[in-house]
Amino acid sequence: MAAHRSNDPIKTGTRRAKTQRRVGVDATCADCGKSAPEVPLVARSRPKRCYACYQIARGKKPTEGHEIAGKSNSPIKIEVPANVHRALNEAQYEWPRKTLQNPDGSPALRATAALRGARDLIVELLTTLFDSCIVLIEAIDAWLCEKHGKWWIGTPFEGWQPG
Repeated sequence: MAAHRSNDPIKTGTRRAKTQRRVGVDATCADCGKSAPEVPLVARSRPKRCYACYQIARGKKPTEGHEIAGKSNSPIKIEVPANVHRALNEAQYEWPRKTLQNPDGSPALRATAALRGARDLIVELLTTLFDSCIVLIEAIDAWLCEKHGKWWIGTPFEGWQPG
């Protein structure tokens, strides 16, 4: 999951430590093999599963509706992967409380929340996309090296290795 700038690093650390204690140290999803903090794990699941796999195991879709600007600022929801939804909710904890809750209905705070939500969504989705591509390319390289040694020798990739 993407790292978000923290308004209160102590509260962020406390939330993450509590989550880690609930799911266990070095716990991984029994279905997809991913681990915290890469994906959020469901503490009550047996076997341990990430939110997306937990939803699938319960016969539900692996996506959830996310209020991009927060419930207090807009009724607009977008469908996102369950694990991404958890990361976006975590990011909203980092927003100024007044922006997220918008108790007086300020249009300026509503606009700020929309911008924060859009930024968090873009960062999270791009990070997820980049991370999955990185893992794939590294796995391809490991497979190629196992099968062919220095597989790039004599290929168009030969000039790409570090100097």
